[in-house]
Amino acid sequence: MKRLPWRVVPLLAAATACSSSARENADASSPAADAGDDALADVADAPAEALDLSPPSDPGGPWPMFGHDAMHRRRGSAAGPHTGTPNWTFSTTGAIQSSPAIGADGTIYVGSNDKSLYALAPDGTKKWSYATGGAVQSSPAIGPDGTVYVGSRDDSLYALGPDGTVRWSFATKGGITSSPAIGPDGAIFIGSGDNMVYALNPDGTAKWTAAAHSWVYSSPAVRPDGTLYVGSFDSRLYAIGSDGTIGWMTATGDSIYSSPAIAADGTIYVGSYDHYLYAFAADGTVRWKTLVAALTFDTGVESSPAIAADGTIYVGSFDGNLYALDPTGNVKWTAPTNGWVRSSPSIGADGAIYFGSWDGTVDAVAADGTPLWSYATGSTVSSSAAIGADGTVYIGSFDEKLYAFSP
Repeated sequence: MKRLPWRVVPLLAAATACSSSARENADASSPAADAGDDALADVADAPAEALDLSPPSDPGGPWPMFGHDAMHRRRGSAAGPHTGTPNWTFSTTGAIQSSPAIGADGTIYVGSNDKSLYALAPDGTKKWSYATGGAVQSSPAIGPDGTVYVGSRDDSLYALGPDGTVRWSFATKGGITSSPAIGPDGAIFIGSGDNMVYALNPDGTAKWTAAAHSWVYSSPAVRPDGTLYVGSFDSRLYAIGSDGTIGWMTATGDSIYSSPAIAADGTIYVGSYDHYLYAFAADGTVRWKTLVAALTFDTGVESSPAIAADGTIYVGSFDGNLYALDPTGNVKWTAPTNGWVRSSPSIGADGAIYFGSWDGTVDAVAADGTPLWSYATGSTVSSSAAIGADGTVYIGSFDEKLYAFSP
């Protein structure tokens, strides 16, 4: 398929459109305004404004989990490549939907639909692999001691040592495609197809469980006080306290595949299959929602938002665009591809954004939306990029390969 030319939508035109029907205020639309099942009591923990929500200076590696850190801001510490030629590729025997994680020593971990988790050296050579009983679409997370946690469609969460030996596994009652997040105390948080959110201690024992009303594909985002936010197929965003108590749940208009991101002011951003990107306050009220997908049956927002240092939010859409929005919900620009953008954007230290498209490309754009490069893999790309300490961008494809793009 011939690739459409890039475009950048001017700020004024986009903002004008959003100020009418596309961007809506919570005063009229927030389910949290009701006192029913979809909006419970406010979180009892300290308000976000009283917490230190600055990015962690050392999250445990250059990209130790999905979303980079527990708050899922998706910002790397190094500038990525401005040319799109792979330095190397690594082949598995199944599509790679998992997003890679990078340890402190530069080891890259990624799952494959061939049921295995792979560990690769920075030069692309295989260190080891571990076979689970199901497709590994979950993205790995690396604990402070180097333990690698990953979920599998065989219903289990696995903990492996840096050498690939299994330390423990924890069985749920549903397939795990959610990616684990690691809290400030080392606790591991994961969603499951059994409608539950699990908190586990580093030794694999259960700390608590919390029940949603449907499958939890979303990956939890965790505040420094232990409060976590996670979406569910039941359309709700949940706030769960550090003891496992559900503080509130607020409904969107459709399923939430997207994983939340927490901004410095405590705002929680998440996409919904109802075509909107939402901004939630820490008490569960909707600050705004902006239309970021065409109102057709097959469009929605599965991509997870990224938050730049200046507060700009980036998110992909099934309408084929990457969107950039300001913190008030106005669209700054869009960058189109020829396919759904399920991949979540990742931000380099220089502000460049890296993401994949269902059209099979890995794309890079500058902070103002200007295209930097585009590389065609052999199949669709729903994996999200991880950025190494040297700026190398790692991302998987349905063509069964992991790609490394070096600066």
